Amino acid sequence: MKNLRTFIQKDIFPEKEDDKEKINFEDRITGKAIVFDDDNNIALVGNRVNSFYLLPGGGIDHGESIESGIIRESLEEIGCNVELKKAIGIIDDYRNRDKKHCINYCYAAKLVGKKGELTLTEDEEKNGLHVIWVSLNEAIKILEKEVEQLRRGEVTFYNTGFNILRDHLFLREVKKLL
Repeated sequence: MKNLRTFIQKDIFPEKEDDKEKINFEDRITGKAIVFDDDNNIALVGNRVNSFYLLPGGGIDHGESIESGIIRESLEEIGCNVELKKAIGIIDDYRNRDKKHCINYCYAAKLVGKKGELTLTEDEEKNGLHVIWVSLNEAIKILEKEVEQLRRGEVTFYNTGFNILRDHLFLREVKKLL
């Protein structure tokens, strides 16, 4: 799978020190999905804590394949069974605060069957996790707005800054491939 980009802390928060070479990072494998429904809309996940939308996905469990993890995360976060169709790429990032090197795999996927019920954790339910289905162009516009907010210093959630840039790049990449 093609490596699309590496983000470091300075890419997200230019005012913060970036002492990447001095940190012993722990690898964290994650999987993201760009899930298309029958109308060619894609799923974005939001919550009540902030106004940002991101692609479904999350951490891959120990012993789980990346593909299985993305399918599981899609079922958990958007309530849908999916079939992975095309590898989009890898984005890795170095999150100094958490000492994590996130290796993010992304696939385009197709909804299988009907949209289902969300299986939320207690925290996700408390935070008001919800799903919207929008066109690819609308999703890109939503993430472009979030990137602008990040650049203006309006994103205060550390990990969200990385996630916005990552998901925006994945969406732009899938548009090029379609």
